[in-house]
Amino acid sequence: MVRRFVICVALTGACNDHGESELAHIRDEVCACKTTSCADDALKSVPQHDMPSNARTQKIAREMIDCVARLHEEGRPTEDPDASTQADRR
Repeated sequence: MVRRFVICVALTGACNDHGESELAHIRDEVCACKTTSCADDALKSVPQHDMPSNARTQKIAREMIDCVARLHEEGRPTEDPDASTQADRR
């Protein structure tokens, strides 16, 4: 009985690892993007099926969101009138 339980837990863990590795791969794609449109396209490949929510998948999702937020922040014009622009740097 205990042996069956251990096998079931091991198999369930293996399935979750695949889902987590898939999410991690997508996170790497999103974080490698230089534009928001690239990140949006990469996010479209996130699986739409039910995926177990655990600390690891939530951490990966948070990292993806941080990367997208960084891209949006970089693309936003500054509100500081004294800040240098791209043209000033050239």
